[in-house]
Amino acid sequence: MIRQVGLGLAGALACALLAGCSDGGGAGSDGEVLGEFNARSSVTGSRIAAAPPPPAMMAEQAMESGGGASQAPAEAGEPAAYLAYRYDYAVRLPGQALGGLHGAHVAACEAAGLNQCQVIHASTQSAGTENARAHLTLRAAPAWIARFREGLSGELESAGGSVISEQTGVEDLTTQIVDGEARLRARIALRDRLQAMLEQREARLEELIQVERELARVQSDIEARESVIAALRLRVSMSELSVNYQPLLTPASASNFDPVREAIDSMSRTFAESLGALITFLAGLAPWLVLIIPGAWLIRRWVRKGLERRRARKAAPAG
Repeated sequence: MIRQVGLGLAGALACALLAGCSDGGGAGSDGEVLGEFNARSSVTGSRIAAAPPPPAMMAEQAMESGGGASQAPAEAGEPAAYLAYRYDYAVRLPGQALGGLHGAHVAACEAAGLNQCQVIHASTQSAGTENARAHLTLRAAPAWIARFREGLSGELESAGGSVISEQTGVEDLTTQIVDGEARLRARIALRDRLQAMLEQREARLEELIQVERELARVQSDIEARESVIAALRLRVSMSELSVNYQPLLTPASASNFDPVREAIDSMSRTFAESLGALITFLAGLAPWLVLIIPGAWLIRRWVRKGLERRRARKAAPAG
């Protein structure tokens, strides 16, 4: 009887493999394979008891047929909201203090540890001058972000600056995470069933190879889904914050005349570039002058002689 079960399993798996199971329709094909296997087991009296697909697989099949997560059993309750927050700040403060505040923020994030805060990007330009600029992007736990936001205004006020813009964005990842976890549970249940099939030692070698191939495909799918869900959960557990540091320029600041100074400084370079272009042009034209000047002289002489002969012909009959 076990041998009959193995033959039925091999046939079902062969049909599924020839049909080309994809990610979108994989759950349905796998459910049909397991359903046929369980049906054959109950008919032949095999030791493997027939059982309906697990709830996770039923949820996955419902979502793939267009039902979505809303068709989950009522007793499961509403899923929790998974929200990824992003905060964007633009601050303005004196250039001499800008680099110090930027460095203090980077140091505070690094001191908190990677579990609380991670610096994604940090850059400075013209540090220590009136035109100093900086940028900071970090990812941190919500509690750390809250403390940073509460203390930012005080730090800027002490440095003689202020917040000029503040934006808060949120992305709802609930559907992606809930659906992804439901599909992941379905694939794990399928993997467990395939592993149970491999324990039937009476099956032929070809049948075991087919089951192992299907098991490897399912295991690869499980690992990929786990990576995606882990990345989504990281975005939920740690918010992203970006700060753009701009210099504070006063009417009497020397930096206001930078465009004039830059224009004067570039005048000499512009003159030198123009002179260099002229010299290059003349250098390229010089070899041609050896031919152009004699040729022009010969053409002019030939034209003059032609005109003289024409005048002589016109004057001859009159004489």
